[in-house]
Amino acid sequence: MAARTVLAAIGQRMVDGGEPSEVSREVMLLLDEMEELLSGKVLNYAVRGAG
Repeated sequence: MAARTVLAAIGQRMVDGGEPSEVSREVMLLLDEMEELLSGKVLNYAVRGAG
């Protein structure tokens, strides 16, 4: 899902006339925001124990 979001963001920004260097910076910020939303609680949701 995250990959699809990133690709959609890149595609839309490029279609809108964005410069590659500008688009890459914006997408890196988007990835940082996505990572923050995926806190440890979410990342560890429903993880099975070893055993």
